[in-house]
Formats: sequence, structure tokens, C-alpha cells
Amino acid sequence: MSDPETPTPRHPEPGAISRREERLRLDAQVEIVLLRHGEPDWTPGGGLSVENARLTERGRRQAEAAAQRLAGSAIDAIYVSPLRRAQETAEPLAKIAGLTPVTIDGLAEIGLALRGLSQVEVDTYFHQAARRRLGEHWEGWPGGETFREFHARVTRTLAELLARHKVRRESEDEFTVWTLPPRRHRIVLVAHGGTNAVALTHLLDVPGVPWEWNRFELELTAYAVVQSRPVGMTGFVWCLQNFNEVDHLRAASLR
Repeated sequence: MSDPETPTPRHPEPGAISRREERLRLDAQVEIVLLRHGEPDWTPGGGLSVENARLTERGRRQAEAAAQRLAGSAIDAIYVSPLRRAQETAEPLAKIAGLTPVTIDGLAEIGLALRGLSQVEVDTYFHQAARRRLGEHWEGWPGGETFREFHARVTRTLAELLARHKVRRESEDEFTVWTLPPRRHRIVLVAHGGTNAVALTHLLDVPGVPWEWNRFELELTAYAVVQSRPVGMTGFVWCLQNFNEVDHLRAASLR
């Protein structure tokens, strides 16, 4: 026989846990969307490769599909790489959101040396570079920016960008936390596979490796979402809420 003074355990209503987790996502103080650019036209007209490619027609449709999906919720700021493929990807989103995108040079992809090469030569370039000893990957792609320089550039740029929104990285005990801003922010970064991968590594406090684009691989015009989650007394950490989201591409038959 049970003790009449002992409260009967109450089980949560069906769906209550799911609703509580959904409220946590909706109540996030800061949300960052990392969008990769659409399909680039690296060899216009089938010729030699260009250094600063525009989007293909398919890439422009991909950008439109991403814009329709992301603009469904209010956006406070759009930051974009200076490279054409990122600029053209950001255009439809900025138009729907009614915002002027801010170009940030530090969000550019890692520097490469591919101009004037044929597609066969480009494929050979990447194949041979990928087969180097692991320690040599810190040097970046041959003739281009070193990975250490690239990593430092992207993380420095990200820190400066977030500081505009009163979000700063701090240390507490042996942990990394971030300061909570005075109001909510939803920020979109339109950049590249390498840039977005390094940004994720930095935000999630994961030690870097010189092949981040393989570890956090976003498809063309896919996006990742990180949200703030409070920890401790005044700070927060980042939660990888969504990664390689491509439903908008499936819906538009672009994947």
C-alpha cells in the first residue's frame, strides 16, 4: 500500500517534452545561419577556370530557394563574402528580407591558385594536394593562402562581426563561453564551404585541422544553424541545431 503523503509520480503529457525543446529553440537569444553559395560557373563557356566565378543559372535558382526558406523568419543582419558567387547568392535573400547585405572581406574562401587552368588541371591540382603528408596540409593549397592564415583570418573576422551585436568570446574557469547580447539577434552569413566550416569549428570550440571543409561539409546552397544555449550565470555556448539543411533544394528539385 502506498504512503498517502507520497505524491504520485506524474508522467509528462504526450508531446510535452517535444514542445519544451521546441520552445528552447524558439527562445534562443542568438541564432547564426551559415549559408554556402550556390553552384558556381568555374569554367564559363567550357573554357579555362576563372578566379572569381559567378553563379550558373542553376545556382541562381538555388539561391532563390534558399532565400524563400530563410526569409520566413525575421533576420537582423546579412554578412556576405566579397566573392561573386556569395554576393549573388545573398541578393535574393537580402531583397526578400528588406536588408542591405554587408560585405566582409574576411569571409572570403581560402586563397587558391587556379586561374587559367583547364578542368583536368584543376582536378589534378586538388587530387595531388590532398595526397600530401598530413602535416603539409597546414600550408594550404599549393600557391595559395596557408591554412593557418585562413583560420586566423576567419576567426578574427567572426569575432569582429559578432562584437557588432554585443556577442563576445570569454573564458570562465577552463571553459569558453560567450556573452549574451541585450536583445535577440538572427544573423545570416553567406560564404563558402571552407569559411563556414572554420566558423563552426570556432563557435563550437573544436580544435582546428587543415581540412575543415571535409569535417563540416556543406553542400552547395545548404546551410547550418547554431543557436545560443545559456550556461553558468551570464554566458552561453553554441548549439549546432541544424547542419547541411537541403530541404529547400529538394522542394525546388534542385538537389
